[in-house]
Amino acid sequence: MKHFPFKVVIFCLVITPILYTVTLAGCRDYLEKKYRLKIENEFIGNSNELLNGSVHIEDRIAKNIQTILNRDVLIRIAKLDLEVQVTEGRGRIIYPTYVGADEFQEDSLGYYDAQAVADKNFAILNSELKVHTVLHLDHGSFLANLIFAVYSGISILIFFVFYRQGIKKAKQERDIKNALIQDLKQNLEKNEMRHEQLEEDLKRERAELFKNIKQLDQKYQLEQKKAKTNEDEMFNEIIALEDQLNTYIELKERRDVEIDELKSNLEKYERRKSTGNSRRGEFDFISKRFKTLYKHIEMSRKALDGFRNLTEDQQIKAEETIHQLDRDPASVIVKRKVFSGKKHKATCFEILFAYNGRLYFMNHPNKTEVVVIGTKQSQTKDMEYLHNL
Repeated sequence: MKHFPFKVVIFCLVITPILYTVTLAGCRDYLEKKYRLKIENEFIGNSNELLNGSVHIEDRIAKNIQTILNRDVLIRIAKLDLEVQVTEGRGRIIYPTYVGADEFQEDSLGYYDAQAVADKNFAILNSELKVHTVLHLDHGSFLANLIFAVYSGISILIFFVFYRQGIKKAKQERDIKNALIQDLKQNLEKNEMRHEQLEEDLKRERAELFKNIKQLDQKYQLEQKKAKTNEDEMFNEIIALEDQLNTYIELKERRDVEIDELKSNLEKYERRKSTGNSRRGEFDFISKRFKTLYKHIEMSRKALDGFRNLTEDQQIKAEETIHQLDRDPASVIVKRKVFSGKKHKATCFEILFAYNGRLYFMNHPNKTEVVVIGTKQSQTKDMEYLHNL
């Protein structure tokens, strides 16, 4: 849902009915003008028959208009409701025709005066005939539904394009997270292999020490046997042998002490291993986290150690300050300048957070280096560290 194009959906839902309404009105105006011009050009037809009185002008106009409407493809397919009206200069309606009492009486008596019909036709032609068209293009008609379907299809296509882009971005973020997790697993496996190798080295050294002690003991036993078998000859050497024996005993005692110390160190190492792995993993996680989230911030090892020693509330306030430095350094309130380095050539800036927290940073081209993070209690040590950079 993070990358779902809500704005595109709202835009498509709003713009579709607007475009549909505007297009429907435009099509109505365009078609009314188009058919008015077309009828004006063709509704009279051949005027010779009108002038010699062989046909009434009303009949000719009605026949021509009906022929135009019947052969128009758009009217037949879309079933357009086109209302056509022809009037003469005085406003009398010529088309559609309405049969009056005089015409009905003439037809019933079979009376037809060609000259009178010709004069009448000529008078009507000279009275500036006007054509009026009204197109009833309502909602739900074929053309209206077609227009709405076209705009709906375009909106759906636009939404589909943005939706595919959102899916692609979500997949890229998921791949980055999986790659980061895989790197952390590989680093953990390497550390475990390194610790196992160290344990094997300690075991091998202890075995070698036991072997040396055993050899010394065998040598001591051999010397004792020689002393018993050759007591007379060895009597003069008793003092020297006793000294040598004491040396051997002292060496053995030192070896025993060394073995005990190695055992103790091994136990301490195993205890530190359980706690050291978590602390080292926590340090690596915090370091990678800051590098991933804050592209313009560089955290020193001293700053990361100080961040880990803060309380949970202080860590939240410290990270809020780091976020401001990454996004908008100008919005951060600097308490004072601190001259760092042995010759006091470098300039650091001090920021307060969580009332008791202190953060010191340096500006570099295109990035900001956070040098130290601490509290008021560690401020003296932090200042000494800055002066010794």
